[in-house]
Amino acid sequence: MKTKTFALVSDLVVVALVVAGALLLFLSGLFTDGWKTDRPLLPLSVDWSRIVLLASAAGVIVGVLLASFIRVRRARVVDGRVERYSLFDRLVHWAVALGFVLDFVTAIWLLRWIGLQTDVDNRQVLYFVHFVGATLIVFAALVFVTASRIRNQDALFPRWRDVSPAFARLFGYLGVYGQSGVFGIRMPKGAQKSWQSALAGLGIKPNPREGKFLSVEKVFSFTPLAILATIVIVTGVIKSARYFFALPADLIYWTTWLHDLMAWGTLLVVGLHLAAIFLVPRNWPGIKTMIVGSMSFRGVEHEFPAWADQLRAREPHAAPKGAATHPTPGD
Repeated sequence: MKTKTFALVSDLVVVALVVAGALLLFLSGLFTDGWKTDRPLLPLSVDWSRIVLLASAAGVIVGVLLASFIRVRRARVVDGRVERYSLFDRLVHWAVALGFVLDFVTAIWLLRWIGLQTDVDNRQVLYFVHFVGATLIVFAALVFVTASRIRNQDALFPRWRDVSPAFARLFGYLGVYGQSGVFGIRMPKGAQKSWQSALAGLGIKPNPREGKFLSVEKVFSFTPLAILATIVIVTGVIKSARYFFALPADLIYWTTWLHDLMAWGTLLVVGLHLAAIFLVPRNWPGIKTMIVGSMSFRGVEHEFPAWADQLRAREPHAAPKGAATHPTPGD
């Protein structure tokens, strides 16, 4: 309770500071046609930079409101199905995903990474789309972070005990542990035993009792993306703030360099994340779950047995033990 109270108070202080700064920027007025400049993209950059900063304030405010007035519902088994991702989780996920897609595509074009050329006309469109993506990322990410802090939700943060099974899951994608991996491959049983023995000698062992969130999700998906996204957002906000505050030129240079570098890193991690989803058949049901939110209890028993035990303890009649006589990861 103390942690929740501290988080609420600290975030309210942040809200007050951010809102004050956002109102100051808003009251200063938008870029008007009467202003003279020889930089055709400057009016768009100034106005959208202001919108990005306002979105950061709005994200913190909405996060505080959601955490304060909307109670998180415990997952329940209803007609043999369980909600794994709430509507809030899915909206945040897809808003951030869409924002990164828009920003990746426009950045690749603007930076001419693959030889694409730009001119005055298409740069206007590319900058506009890039700022729309940035606004989506900043708003959705800050809503999620603020709400999670106040609710003291940390289930997605890895512990040391998650590292070993996370690496084991990656080797499992090569068919080391009996289940089919990338493209459905599975090592011969003799090779499996040799690999398993060698990996066990390195301290790498699968966890047969995974919880609601897999170790590999926490160690290799959420955490790297959270770190990279945080750096991208912070550097992006600094790049936007340069239009309203006297920031040193060296700071802007290194901020831009770090922003672009982290974009490359994010692209790499997202690419690996998508590869693990689309190339490994056992992960395919997760795509549907992130769209509809729920999955079958049989799938929960198969992929997340520790979570299934928790559900069964709360609802012994709705989630009877041994329901998955022929377990499948989803529908």
